[in-house]
Amino acid sequence: MMVSYVIPNLANACRMIDEISRAEQGLSLSELEQQLAVPRTTAFRILQTLCQQQLIEKHGKKYLAGSQLLRLGLSLLSSMPVKQKALPMLQQLSLSTGFSCHLALPHADGSLLVEVCDSPNPLRLAARPGTVVPLNCSASGKVFLAFRCFDRLHEPALQASFVRRTEHSLLAGEALKSELQRVLARGYATDEQEYHPDVRCLAAPVRDELGQVAAAVGVSAPAILFKKQQIQQIAAQVKQAAIEISLATYRPQLMAMGK
Repeated sequence: MMVSYVIPNLANACRMIDEISRAEQGLSLSELEQQLAVPRTTAFRILQTLCQQQLIEKHGKKYLAGSQLLRLGLSLLSSMPVKQKALPMLQQLSLSTGFSCHLALPHADGSLLVEVCDSPNPLRLAARPGTVVPLNCSASGKVFLAFRCFDRLHEPALQASFVRRTEHSLLAGEALKSELQRVLARGYATDEQEYHPDVRCLAAPVRDELGQVAAAVGVSAPAILFKKQQIQQIAAQVKQAAIEISLATYRPQLMAMGK
C-alpha cells in the first residue's frame, strides 16, 4: 500500500492562494468555501494563517493577494534568464520605435507580462509587469495561440479564457482562426485596438534552443501614433529584437547541444 505524504490543509492553502490570486476583486470566505468545498471553520483558520504570513490580505470581506506573495512573484520573475537577457534589447527597441515595449511569457490564463520598458513619449499606456492579458485580444497572446495552441483552438477550456475587451476583440471562430493563420504566415501578431481602445500593439515570437516559442516581445502605442502604414517597418524591428533576445538567452544551450 502506497503511503500518501500530502498534507490536506496545506494543499487547501495552496488552492486558496491560487484562487485568490486569479480573482481581480478578491474572494470572500463564503466564496472560497463554496468553490473549494472546504469546511467553513477550516477555511477560516487557513485564511487567518495566510494573512499572518502576509501571503494574502483582507480588505472588508474580500481576501486578496498579500505583499509577501507579490514579493515572491516579482522575485521569481526577476530571476528568469530570458527576462534578464531581454532588458537591453527592450530598452533599445523602445528608443528606436518611440513605443512602449514588453516581454511576455505563456501563462495558463493568458499572456504574462514579465518586463516592460515605457515609451520615451510622455503618454504611457503599457501594462505593468505581472499583468496577464487575454490570449485572443492581445498581440503577445495571439503569438502564443498561433505558435503553441493552434491545434487546440476547438477545446472548450481554451475558449473559456477568451474575453471581449473592446468591440474589435476576436472571439473563438473562423475570424480568430483566420487571424492566427496570418500570424503564422507573417511571423508576428497585431492587436488592432482589441485589448484597449485606440491602442495598437505588435508582437513577435522568441524561440528557445529547440525552436519552440518560449516568449514574445511586443510594442504598444496609441493608434494615432502607431499608424497602420508603419506596421511593416515596426514588425521588422520587433522581429529583429526577438531574434537577438533568443540568441542572447538560448545561444549557450545551442552551443552546448552542438558539442
